[in-house]
Amino acid sequence: MKATTAIIVIIVFVTGLIFGSLASGITPRTTILTEYRTTTIHEITSKTFTIQTTVTTTLRETSTITTPQEETSRAVSFVCFSRPEKCDTIIIDILDEAKRYVYVAVYSFTSDPLADVLIELKNRGVDVKVVLEEQQANVRGSEYERLKNAGVDIRIDGNPDLMHHKFAVIDDEVVITGSYNWSAAAEDKNDENLVVLRDEEVAQLYRKEFERVWKEAK
Repeated sequence: MKATTAIIVIIVFVTGLIFGSLASGITPRTTILTEYRTTTIHEITSKTFTIQTTVTTTLRETSTITTPQEETSRAVSFVCFSRPEKCDTIIIDILDEAKRYVYVAVYSFTSDPLADVLIELKNRGVDVKVVLEEQQANVRGSEYERLKNAGVDIRIDGNPDLMHHKFAVIDDEVVITGSYNWSAAAEDKNDENLVVLRDEEVAQLYRKEFERVWKEAK
């Protein structure tokens, strides 16, 4: 297998559009980080950093970024593109690392494997909380009732407009985000992106956003 070394420059911009927010879903209450667009978050998320990695010609690695020894603490540890990637397996592996909590805010949730791992984490004693968009809670295949019946702490978003988030924050250490809904369509049909961020400051900001959404949820 021939490998070439590439320098991948990643620029992270503060905008809900970067992760595929629909125009109808972009409101001051539903776009991540809108209320936290302070100097601090701007400095955190607008930095450009360089990652040196090995890019191989295998199918999986052509759309995957791994980070060896970064000179910066702002770390994008993984990027996945659904079709042909299997992004749900990445989410499952990362969720399985949780020791204290997993907080999920997601527009659509119809993925059996992702529901399975949340139920397992709850039974393991991890604090699992989920907020779903109201319009998607009772659609065919929704995991809402299943998670609720399994004892997972799950609520319906209280925003009269759309709650269009697609993120999970884990133990104040890791954020899973992107355009990828936790759904069968995102995994098998749509072209989606998934980004894993290992950064405590960013994780704490996402946790604060989750807590705001959770407080409004019902």
